[in-house]
Amino acid sequence: MPFNYRKSAGNISTRRSRGKKATQFKLGHKPKWTTSTEIHQPGVSSASSEAPKASKRLVRLTDKEARDSQFVRTTAGLAQADTLAYTLRPKPEKEEKTDCECDRNENFIVNNEKMLALIKDVHASGCKKPNMKMKVTRAGLCVYICVKCSYCGFNSQTLPMSDTIQTARGPPAGFLNYLVAMPVLKSKIGMDDVATVLTWLNIKAPCKQTFQKKFNDLGQAQTELSDKQLELNQDYVANVMKKAGFEPEVDIQFDVAYTCRPQGGCEKSTQSFGALVEHNTGQKLPLAIAMANKHCRKRYCRHDNCSKTFAAEASIASSERVLLHRSLDKVKDGPLAVRSITTDSGTQSAKAIRDYYELKKQTNHLKKQTATHYKCFVHKLRALERHVRAAKSDIKSIPKKYNKDEYMRKLASCLRCRVRIELERLRKQSCSDELFLRSAKFAIENIMHCFSGDHKMCKERSRVCTYRVTSSYKHLPYGEPLALQESDKKIILGNINKTFDATGLKEVAKLFNTNACESLNASVFHYAPKTSFYARNFAALCHSAVHTRSMGPSKSSMKVAEKVTGKKISLHSMIYNQLKAKDRRREYDSRRKASVRYKIVRFYLRKRHANRALYRDGLYASESMPSTSAADHSYGLKV
Repeated sequence: MPFNYRKSAGNISTRRSRGKKATQFKLGHKPKWTTSTEIHQPGVSSASSEAPKASKRLVRLTDKEARDSQFVRTTAGLAQADTLAYTLRPKPEKEEKTDCECDRNENFIVNNEKMLALIKDVHASGCKKPNMKMKVTRAGLCVYICVKCSYCGFNSQTLPMSDTIQTARGPPAGFLNYLVAMPVLKSKIGMDDVATVLTWLNIKAPCKQTFQKKFNDLGQAQTELSDKQLELNQDYVANVMKKAGFEPEVDIQFDVAYTCRPQGGCEKSTQSFGALVEHNTGQKLPLAIAMANKHCRKRYCRHDNCSKTFAAEASIASSERVLLHRSLDKVKDGPLAVRSITTDSGTQSAKAIRDYYELKKQTNHLKKQTATHYKCFVHKLRALERHVRAAKSDIKSIPKKYNKDEYMRKLASCLRCRVRIELERLRKQSCSDELFLRSAKFAIENIMHCFSGDHKMCKERSRVCTYRVTSSYKHLPYGEPLALQESDKKIILGNINKTFDATGLKEVAKLFNTNACESLNASVFHYAPKTSFYARNFAALCHSAVHTRSMGPSKSSMKVAEKVTGKKISLHSMIYNQLKAKDRRREYDSRRKASVRYKIVRFYLRKRHANRALYRDGLYASESMPSTSAADHSYGLKV
């Protein structure tokens, strides 16, 4: 809302010439003021409008004070809130003028070899009283320096202080301008973060347009390298399967990640990512990826070849089907045939797989006419725990001395762990799916008998129960066997069968999971954080995460830099040595965390830091009554 400043009557003429336009007060406009010491306040008569003695002098607010005063008057609901009771108009804020010349204390990034060439050139002048001045020409982070002596008139050549790259047209481009954009592509920092680091190093950062252009070039190169690497991954897996004595058929897992997970009645997400990851090798290599993006930066675009790959009017929740079909299309023409597909427990995947193979079967475009659909074993276990905990209201025979919520929570966790270990051990011992399904059915039916203290059939049906050796129930709630009525046991067994009945066991017969896809999704949104918005380069950041997963962070970064710049990174360069040192530290940390010694140390560290008084009075203590903290907290110490 514009400011209106009322002038006192009689002292300032408000008449305007016919030929003159009304004065427009804009930012930076400085008209000549005619002042008056009489201050008129709206709503107050002129007789009583005199300000206190201290305010008889003229008062001139700053622009910020005037805006805040207007905001206060508007919030208070005063009439004529846009009129301030001051004669003088606010004083506009002055912009600090910066000198365009080079700061003497500014830092530059200089190559050793280039600096030696400049020193040799200057030294060749042989001036007796050198008075050197330096002229700096900028090209982003790269600088060109020319030295001139005012005494002898010597003028050196304009030499670049860093490596340059010959381009198809125009002058050579700076090598540093590409390298400074590499952290944006290979980590979660953004362009503003890089500019902030350079600012505090007293180095002038490249302009935003230059930064964005270099980042776009890196993203294009990364996309091409990633697509080629995905094809190499398919060839590698096919070669490994042949050398192992099997047909080139692969088991894959598929999952989709959203920038914001869609919910019923609300859909904020506009981008999603899906990947096919193989199960057969220990590396869990990605074989194909697909992205859905609703955004395009171009004003007039037909969206034939741009960043927009998904219709703006379509629901992002339906992108799972689209991404699955696009990913399978990239695999069907390669050397591998898809034997099975593992997805989460969603309902879209089964129909999407069925429709895809029915469509391709009509055109005979597939090496294998069908693929078995499995569901993620981990998602099934989560569903089991959720169903058991939801049955809390139906269980009536829980002893009153125990907290019902904590009892059911611990029981659900015990059941999930027992089912997981039983099925994993049966899968290792069973060669055929029929034997596994039959043994798994008996093992699940025996769980409630085992937890209740009846171990007659444990030797025959269970691969986990060790009661005959340890005679311990410490894994059960409050360290005691279940004392539930038969009706309550049937309710719990019924909730187990909701997930692991005959049909549910067939869906997880191979015990495959989507953990590799979940890990890849986490890497993608590590490079492209969900808190930021990437309209153009979302696909490039996804390819960056996939390429890094296939080749490793250091090797992937060097491949991208070499492709964009056309210069091979020397084995003796600082870049190569630092990246290799980073790889060695990462490999060492990975091996150390997987060692038994590290896990034991971490266990005792957590145990030492625990509150021992609360530990003895814990929710799962074996005393007859639970602790007093059970009524105050919804969590417990796992002992």
